[in-house]
Amino acid sequence: MSATSGYAISWLRDGFLEVLQTAFRLFPWPTEAGLRSVGRPDASSPVLLTGNYDLTVRRLIRALKGCDVWLVVAPSGGINVWCAAAGGHLTTHQVVTALKTSGVADKVDHRRVILPQLAATGVLGLDVFRRSRWRVRFGPVSMIDLPAYLAAEEKTDSMRRVQFSLSDRLQMAVMWAAPAAVLLGGISLWVEPAWAIPLTLLAIAMSIGVFTLYDRLGNARRWILMATSVALAVGITVVAGGDAAAIIAAVAAPVILTAALTFDYTGSTPLEGGSHFEERKWNIVLDKDRCEGVFRCWEVCPEACFEKLEDQRKVELQHDERCIRCGACVVQCPKDALFFEDSDGARIEPEVIRRFKLNLLGERKVDAG
Repeated sequence: MSATSGYAISWLRDGFLEVLQTAFRLFPWPTEAGLRSVGRPDASSPVLLTGNYDLTVRRLIRALKGCDVWLVVAPSGGINVWCAAAGGHLTTHQVVTALKTSGVADKVDHRRVILPQLAATGVLGLDVFRRSRWRVRFGPVSMIDLPAYLAAEEKTDSMRRVQFSLSDRLQMAVMWAAPAAVLLGGISLWVEPAWAIPLTLLAIAMSIGVFTLYDRLGNARRWILMATSVALAVGITVVAGGDAAAIIAAVAAPVILTAALTFDYTGSTPLEGGSHFEERKWNIVLDKDRCEGVFRCWEVCPEACFEKLEDQRKVELQHDERCIRCGACVVQCPKDALFFEDSDGARIEPEVIRRFKLNLLGERKVDAG
């Protein structure tokens, strides 16, 4: 086999794997943990760390093309950084273990590691330093900003805020559309083969609609989505001459899909807390007397809720309406100046946020130690 043929086969294999992992990214896709070199790193090169979600690792290496860095891949259960950190799969323990066992300490003459910003909900930077003597910085939200960040050694405002672009939205749509289409198509092939293609197309269309338009439809968005989908499905079925059973299916399928796709839609992105997130009615509170201007909250907040008051060595919570209650600022503040509080004055203290992570229903019950 020639080198050209081998390259083509490898390219096709990688392309197929990327499509497959994008379509079914609801499931874990682990890759081997350990140390990787990108470019030609030396003893002074930056050290980056991420989780062992295969799709992220391969995209990250592509994004770092032209850079010379050491990449530490920590065990995160084969789950992406945001979900792994929020759910207790990527914690201080995994980061410290990876730094100690990967051999990266023998490759560099410094002890500085850059973590993804969205890992800040689960990894306590100060504890990483206490346990390993590695100093943690949180890089930009998007990996495509890493080359610019590494060159400037600082984050711009746009680098630290989640954007959720059209590309991101379409990838989320594909992530939900693929399993929904397989499930609905498979069931209909067994029950009534003639319904397979229409139901598959319905699943795809509704998934795209949810992730491109749903969050812009206001408070009644679930009912708007359901009513519109049912009306279109029934209308098409009637025009196509469907019988009573087909019309019943045309009503039931959009209702079921609406419930499935919108159950925790907001929790699928770092834009806002999940719709069933138990802390969604709590508000973030800043104790200004405790604040000493460490600015970790400013560095890690994915919604840029905080502004620096450099002259006072304080921060100000200028955009609390943006808060998605991810807890990253609470976890990282070394002065415990931030906490959650409800309208009755009840609190969720920082130590609770640091130790207990979220299960799939948005309940803070996962003990991360």
